[in-house]
Amino acid sequence: MGLAKRLESETVMRDLGHLKQAALLPNAHVICGEGGTFLHLGWTTVSTFAPIERFPLAALAVARGTPFIDIRPVTDVIAFANLPRVARGGSVDPDLSGAGRSVSLTTYIDMVEELGAKIANDPRPRQST
Repeated sequence: MGLAKRLESETVMRDLGHLKQAALLPNAHVICGEGGTFLHLGWTTVSTFAPIERFPLAALAVARGTPFIDIRPVTDVIAFANLPRVARGGSVDPDLSGAGRSVSLTTYIDMVEELGAKIANDPRPRQST
């Protein structure tokens, strides 16, 4: 019984740490596709093969305001696969191109939204029309 309680406590503390990072890191986001759900926290990624509906940690992060990118509606997998990755630390190297290229979260959202992704908790500044 003592081991189970200790492991449960460690898991809860780890998950609380992930939620804190999700709230504080500039490029933290949750992405959900046919391959599962991923909570990206800079250099750390927490994932499961399940949809977000079955990943309470990611669902809670989204409920607390972490941007959510639902790529399940995206049908052009080649275009999606060729997108750059989101910069891990919030800074972007503008000279980097090709497979290692990284962009800001807002730029990534612009790109993936054009492919049909749905966005919740959009961090992009609102445009007045």
